[in-house]
Order: sequence, then C-alpha cells, then structure tokens
Amino acid sequence: MPTAATPAAIRFPEPLRALIDAFESSGCRAYLIGPRARELSQGHSIDDCSSFDLTVDASLSTIEATLRERYGATAQDSKDDRPRLLTFKVPRAEGHLTFNVGPFRNYLPPLRSLRGQNLSGIILDLATREVTLQAFGYDAQCELVDPFGGTLDLAERIVRPVFPVETLFRESASWMLKVARYVARYGFEAAREVRQAADRDAAGILDVPREIWRKELEKVLCGAHPGKGLQFMADSRVLSFLLPEVSALVWFGEGGGGQHKDIWAHTKQVVANADPSPVVRWAALCHDIGKVWTKQVFRDEKVHFFRHEDMSALLWEAISARFEVPAADAARIHYIIQSHSRVNLYREEWTDSAVRRLMREVGEHLDDLIAFSRADLTSKRTERVEMVRSLLTELQIRVLEIRESDAQMSPLPKGIGNAIMQRFGIAPGPEVGRLRDMLMEAIEAGLLAPSCESEVYLEYLAPILAERLANTEA
Repeated sequence: MPTAATPAAIRFPEPLRALIDAFESSGCRAYLIGPRARELSQGHSIDDCSSFDLTVDASLSTIEATLRERYGATAQDSKDDRPRLLTFKVPRAEGHLTFNVGPFRNYLPPLRSLRGQNLSGIILDLATREVTLQAFGYDAQCELVDPFGGTLDLAERIVRPVFPVETLFRESASWMLKVARYVARYGFEAAREVRQAADRDAAGILDVPREIWRKELEKVLCGAHPGKGLQFMADSRVLSFLLPEVSALVWFGEGGGGQHKDIWAHTKQVVANADPSPVVRWAALCHDIGKVWTKQVFRDEKVHFFRHEDMSALLWEAISARFEVPAADAARIHYIIQSHSRVNLYREEWTDSAVRRLMREVGEHLDDLIAFSRADLTSKRTERVEMVRSLLTELQIRVLEIRESDAQMSPLPKGIGNAIMQRFGIAPGPEVGRLRDMLMEAIEAGLLAPSCESEVYLEYLAPILAERLANTEA
C-alpha cells in the first residue's frame, strides 16, 4: 500500500518552481493541486509531466498580470464554472507545458452542518473540492497541506466526501450521485461509512431534480470505471430508486431455473467497453434489461430471451421520459437498444447487395451499431471474440468501400425517382424508394448495367409491376 511522501522527498520541476516563485514574489501564495499533487503524495516524480494545476491567493486579474509579466502573453479563460481558470501554455524543447491557474475558491454548499466553521484561505479552497482525494496540495516550500486526510484516503484507495457524511446525504441527497461519480472516476471503493449512510438515506434521491439525475448519472456512465460507480449505486440502493429496470439485473438469475451468464456483470463490462459518450453508454446500460421479462427455460434447461431487444427498447421509453433525455438522443438510444443484434448477423459470404441492404435498413445508425457490437463482446471464449471482431472489422471495411464507391458515381441516373412516378402513376412515398432499391440490387447482381438511360431501368420494372397488378386484381 503506497504511503504519502515526506516533504523532504518532494521537489518541483524547474518550470513549475519558477512560476510558483513568480506568484510568491508578487505576494500571492500559490499551491500545487490536482493530479500532480496526488502523484507527489504517492512518491512519484512529476518532472516529465506536461500539465499542472495551481490555486493562488489572488484575484483573477492579478493572476493574469503575473502571467503576462513573466511570459509576455495573456492566458485564455477556461470553460470551467466559477471561479474561472486561466489556462496557458509554455513552449519547451518537445511540445509545451500547460498550466491551469485559478484564484482561491471562497464558496461552500449551503449545508447546515458547515455553519459556524469559519473556513478561510487554502482550507476553504480545498473544502470546495468535494472529495478528500482532491482536497490537498503542496505549498511553495513543497510542504503538504492536507486538512481532510486526502492522502490517507488515496493510499487506502477510498472515496470520502470532505463534508460530514453523517448528515450530508440527508441535507443534499444529490451527493449520493456525486459519490458514485467519483467512484467511477477513480475506480476506488466508497468508504464504509459512506456506503452505510447512502444505504440509510437512499430514498432521499427521489427529491432530487431529474436534471441532476441525468447530469450526474451520465458522468458515472462516462467515467473511467463506470462499473464501480454503478455497483456503488446498486449496493447503496440508489439504483433501485432511479432505475428499477436496471436494478432488476443485479439479482436476476438467482433461481428461476436454467443457467445463463451473469447479465449484471455483463452489462457493467459492456458499459466500460463502449465509447465514453452518454448516448452509447446509456444504450449499453439498458440493452439487456428486457431479459428479466423475456426469460424462458425449456425442458432441456436451455434459457432463451426471445425479443428481449424489443422489450428493452420498450422499457427505455419510460427511462428516457423519467430522466428527461433530449428527444433526439432518446430516439438514437432506442434504435441502438432495439437493433443491437442486427449487425451480428453479418457473415463474410454476404454480397455487396446484402451489405447495401443492411446500410439502407439501419441508415445513420450503422456506425453506432458496429461500435456497440464491439463493446458487447464479453465472452471468455477467445476464439469466439476474435471471430466476431474480425467479422465486424471486415464489415466496416466493406461499408467504407461501398460508401466511397457510391460517392464517386451513383449507378442510377439522376431523376429516376420522378421517372418511376410518371411512368407508372405512383404517388410519392415508400414504394418509390423500394423500386429504387430493387434497381440497385439488380445492378449489384449483374442483371442490369450501371449508368444507363432511365428508359432501361423503367423497362426492367414494367413487367414486374404488371405482374403485381395482375396478382392484385386476381
């Protein structure tokens, strides 16, 4: 287990040392915080690091004046919320160094338990950083400032809020989601007393605005260790209040007959495998929730989940409304969930015509579905995983080649849709698109030559439509 480094072992690299000294010379106390402070506390060198975070006992204008005087350039405002940060880059032999510098924070959440504590200076600044893992730093003399025990929690790999946990969740239930977010960020466990307090106060999450539900849960989903954050939510019962459909996966499989894989473990792994965007990770979280309701066990003890994709998509409709997911994102997630097995049907013997048909059927969602299928590979059978990965890669290559080919020249003449409507008296609508697709498939199969006059293709369609009409009248 790593231990906090002693002050004697700490030293700043020269560019950082020079900047801190510049602030000190201006009468402004500066402290190193953030990832570099955590690395120093664990005894690691930061000489080769390319970015540093500083908090300074000065106004933003004073900080900018110091930077301008030393480096001759104005720093850029960051996009962070209050207080603002200044970000600037210093050229060096290879690349550049990035410094993120902000003034002391001087606000605390309106928690009753903090009234009368009169925190100020660097202690107040560190207290605003929410969890102890972020609430320590090093002063100009390389001495550790750790009023909340953050280095000990870092050594023990636990997440603990700066604020008193005995009352924190009762005063501000959203903190249960914040803790989950930090668990997902660092991959550490929540401290035992934090888990106990969250379990006790879990029902309070129902009082939190839905906007905060979505904002914080998406940060959990997009963290570096989303499975850890989700497990904290499950263990503390928060998940059962927010997402009972997902919570059902935690106990699913205990009894009921038949043997199948641990779907909760699989779900967490798929979320971790997926691209770290809210849309894709929402889909990963909910893609199998329908299995709870569609499970069937046959006489041979084989388990099936017929139409679980459709059931999962149906349950997502309620979830997206509950979390007030924007309509466009909700629709995209719905499609991924409902069609997540679609591209797994691909086989290398498919013709270009079959690949084009898949591209037309799934439209703009094809790339999402391929990416999701990669994330959904959690089998322990190495040969199976490699086979599916190889097929997905081949499909991606074929899709790119077809897109490039089609972009160069369309095999059908311009205006063929209008020509079809005029020749056969068909109103605008899906039928025109289906007839176009029929012509494309005939070209791909070698039954028609590409880039002919419209009349060639109309003559091909004429007997087909005549036969359809005759069958209809009969």
